[in-house]
Amino acid sequence: MPAAFATVDDYLASQTPERRTDIEALRSLVRAAEPELIEIVKWNSPSYTLRGVDRLTINAAGKGPVRLILHFGTGRAEDKSARPIFDGDPDGLLTWHSDLRASLVVPSARDLPHRRDAIIAVIRAWLTQT
Repeated sequence: MPAAFATVDDYLASQTPERRTDIEALRSLVRAAEPELIEIVKWNSPSYTLRGVDRLTINAAGKGPVRLILHFGTGRAEDKSARPIFDGDPDGLLTWHSDLRASLVVPSARDLPHRRDAIIAVIRAWLTQT
C-alpha cells in the first residue's frame, strides 16, 4: 500500500490548524533534543531515525491527543506484558505500551513551557537506549 503522504509538508497540510500546532510543537521538541535525527514519513506520520534506526513517530491519527511514540522500529520484538526497559522518565511523562514502546501526549499550549525541558530530557535519554 503506497504512503498517503510523500512529505512531512503534505502530512501537515492535511491536519486541522489545532492538530498542526500540536504536531509542530512536538517537531520543535524533537529537533531541540537531537538535531541529528532525520525526519521522514513512515507509517503515514512524521517519523525520526537516528543512525538508520527508527526511534520516534508522531501519531496524530484519530480524534485523540497528538502523541510522540518512542520505539525501536520493527527490528526488535516487544513484550506487552513486560516492564519497560527505560528508567529515564523521572517526571512520569510516558505511558508504556510494552517493554520498549511508550507514548508522550503533547501538553497543552499553557503547560508546554513548563514541561519543555523535561520532555527534551526524556527524548534525549530515550535516544541513548540501544
